[in-house]
Amino acid sequence: MKIVVTNPSGLTDNQIQELKQLGEVAVYNDTNNDNYAERVKDAEIAVLDCFLTPVTSELLAKTPDLKFFSINSTGFDKVDVEATKNAGVIASNVPHFSTNSVAEMAIGLMFAANRKIALGDKEFRNGLIAVDPGTPEQTRYSGFDLIGKTLGVVGLGDIGSRIAEIGNGIGMSVIAYNRTEKDLPNVKQVSLQELFEKADVVVLALALNDQTKGIITKELIENMKKSAIFVSIAGLGLIDQDALKNVLNNDLIAGTGIDTASQDWAEVKNAVLTPHNGYNTRESDENMGRIITENIKAYIDGKPINRIDS
Repeated sequence: MKIVVTNPSGLTDNQIQELKQLGEVAVYNDTNNDNYAERVKDAEIAVLDCFLTPVTSELLAKTPDLKFFSINSTGFDKVDVEATKNAGVIASNVPHFSTNSVAEMAIGLMFAANRKIALGDKEFRNGLIAVDPGTPEQTRYSGFDLIGKTLGVVGLGDIGSRIAEIGNGIGMSVIAYNRTEKDLPNVKQVSLQELFEKADVVVLALALNDQTKGIITKELIENMKKSAIFVSIAGLGLIDQDALKNVLNNDLIAGTGIDTASQDWAEVKNAVLTPHNGYNTRESDENMGRIITENIKAYIDGKPINRIDS
């Protein structure tokens, strides 16, 4: 049995050795669509980075011997699930591996956008040593105290629930939208419309799928408070991006923090942008490698876990 790890996926040397007890193992660092077929062509099991090699029917057709793959992420919007089923391939993801990391990133973006941290860093390096209360710069850097303000969390999965918990710890009043009722302490569930109208900070923590695509509409965005902050650690496909850019560029909301922005966001005003880095902590890497190893062992045992193809 051949197992191919197409790109680094948090697997430690010890975990690679565990896999070598199960079969022949090949590990690569730079697999892409061009070299994927050559590397995976005779493998039964693969660990895939679907950001670098999105799983499509075309990709699967290049590796007819493939019977199982584990991706190295929780989200699987870059996996064609129907094509995977049609190819007779079993697929697993790595749920919950970065819950704390991503939730903490959302809170970090909230602080950064509210208190203009990225702007301050940039302008300090360009010579601004201090913001004096009697100068015009003071208003450009002004934010608001988070304690006592309203945090609106869109999506109460593991990450959204953790964000709500941290928000409560900061001393914020937490409201949330979720498609189903979820009993969380000190969290009031409301409609999306009410959340966007009342929240001082909106945090988007939904998974991107066919049901949620475009859920954050122009109307919702334009109903936010002028003083509000919008934070997203979720897929851009959830959002009417033109509407969000418009309210930011025209100072109709106070700012945004986005961890999954595309390059066309680089010139948008009042935006703190990070390169899909929310998951990236030592603890998440450890969890990722452990869960991938468990996924592979479970498949070999005939009892696959964390399936996304069923």
